[in-house]
Amino acid sequence: MKPRFTTLLLLLSPFFLPACAAPGMRTDGLHSGPMLGDLRADSVRIWAAAKAPGTYTLELAKGNQMQAWTPALDAVGQPVVLQMDGRRLYGQCQLTGLEADTTYHYRLVKEGRALRGLHKQSFHTLPEEGSQFSFRVAFGSCAGDWGVDDTQPIFHAINRMNPDAFLWLGDNVYYGLHEKEWEDPAAMEERWKLQRAMPSLQPLLARTPQYAIWDDHDYGPNDSDSSYALRDFSLDLFTSYWPNPSAGLEGPDGVFFRFQIGPVDFFMLDTRFDRDPIVKPARSPKALLSEAQWEWLQQGLQESTADFKVIASGMQVLSKYHRFETWNRYEEERDRLLDLLASESISGVFLISGDRHIGEALRLEREGTYPLVEFTSSPLAAGIGESVADSLVPQRIPGTLAVAENFGILDFHFQGTHPELSFRLYDVYGDPIGREVVLRLDELQP
Repeated sequence: MKPRFTTLLLLLSPFFLPACAAPGMRTDGLHSGPMLGDLRADSVRIWAAAKAPGTYTLELAKGNQMQAWTPALDAVGQPVVLQMDGRRLYGQCQLTGLEADTTYHYRLVKEGRALRGLHKQSFHTLPEEGSQFSFRVAFGSCAGDWGVDDTQPIFHAINRMNPDAFLWLGDNVYYGLHEKEWEDPAAMEERWKLQRAMPSLQPLLARTPQYAIWDDHDYGPNDSDSSYALRDFSLDLFTSYWPNPSAGLEGPDGVFFRFQIGPVDFFMLDTRFDRDPIVKPARSPKALLSEAQWEWLQQGLQESTADFKVIASGMQVLSKYHRFETWNRYEEERDRLLDLLASESISGVFLISGDRHIGEALRLEREGTYPLVEFTSSPLAAGIGESVADSLVPQRIPGTLAVAENFGILDFHFQGTHPELSFRLYDVYGDPIGREVVLRLDELQP
């Protein structure tokens, strides 16, 4: 029996017209993408941006059967139709009914003609739930046009590492500072359009599932919070560009979500949409997460049976040694997170973060339970931040500082009797920076 596929309509925007030479030279009919999003054992989300209105469908070929393309079908066996009617020219769809642990190639079709993919367009569905398998995740933050090389070659290096997923931890674009682009919806849309069409990014998007949260510069202005005037527009824009599994709960309450790869749960936090300003009367507690997000996080951690539980934050959680934004500027919230992990005896937890424009690994000793470790990767393609020597930062795991554009690699190993996680930073050439850090699961027990 053929697998059946269902999809959401592709949402398109009039802002998505060719604006620069490189994307405009594409011959596959797309402006950027296609991009893989949330991937599971039986489904995948796909995002794409077109050059012009039209009707598109999707076709799949399984395994090595590259000559056996079949239309993606809806629940009643009809070909899925993606109608780009001129109102919006970018969007996402979802294919369901896929076979677990299977390689698929995919392509878009317009007017009976398959678009010629410029890069390898394929994905491999996850094994069935409950399976134990090793895999690799790459992550990073801070990608803009003000780094060492504005062509952002780091994405080629990430693609060569063959990650099974890539996690964007915020500042995924930078709204123009002098132009105050965060005050102009059209300029915000244009900024996302330009970044998404970066030629160096396309191969990674086409074959690696992408998951994203935001920080201040892809949400609004510097150090922005819930008072940002265009927060609702920014939320709509962000969610239209990222095929995440979900965004918040039932209402417009942020971009936080949870997903799972094998025996690992990922909790992707939103530290912007509902946060209070950093400067607030001393007697008033400052909120970083909404109560709804706190309840979601607590329930998720309590219910999780995953071996490893990864909590992702747009800004650092454990750091206390520098003057920039961290959870330490929201001390009650930081304490609340640490108390939650300790009081509920949550095992297998470590943190990942971005924002700092350096990379490092931090370690917090906790009385009565295992140490909490945080891995930070920043920037992918932006300016380098201030750094402090290991000797002046007792929190830092010695030898992990990266003062260069970088990305992080998390390798989860489940062979043998001792599952473990290894972390290391890499530069724009794919060369390792600093030392590797290994966390064994049996060392992450209360």
